[in-house]
Amino acid sequence: MDSLNNEKKIEFQTVEELMMAPEPNFNDVIRCVFKIKDYEIEVYFYLLDHPKSTIAEVSESLKKDRSSIQRSIQTLKDKGMINRKFRVLGVGGFTYIYIALPLEETKKIMERELQIWYNMMNGLVMSFEKANR
Repeated sequence: MDSLNNEKKIEFQTVEELMMAPEPNFNDVIRCVFKIKDYEIEVYFYLLDHPKSTIAEVSESLKKDRSSIQRSIQTLKDKGMINRKFRVLGVGGFTYIYIALPLEETKKIMERELQIWYNMMNGLVMSFEKANR
């Protein structure tokens, strides 16, 4: 048996776990920085590829129930990764459409969050003295 096929995929949940990883991928980093789940990452990338989608369209395309998509979208919106716009329908109603923040902007947010974490950890290290042990 090939041992590579039996290895369990490691999913990093914290920056600390991620730092110890030999080769983290982008999803590992985005999951840790934003503290989101894989299915929320999937929704983000779907909206990146299909801007101005409704919850119903995302739900149908990803084959996930509407309430799961609504929760994912709310999480992504709270994290600043997507925006919601109001669209008036021809018959007098309205719907919301969702647009993912461009990847470059999302990466800038990630970089800023990681810098905040680094500065906090660096401050702790610099404040340690022998008496603090």
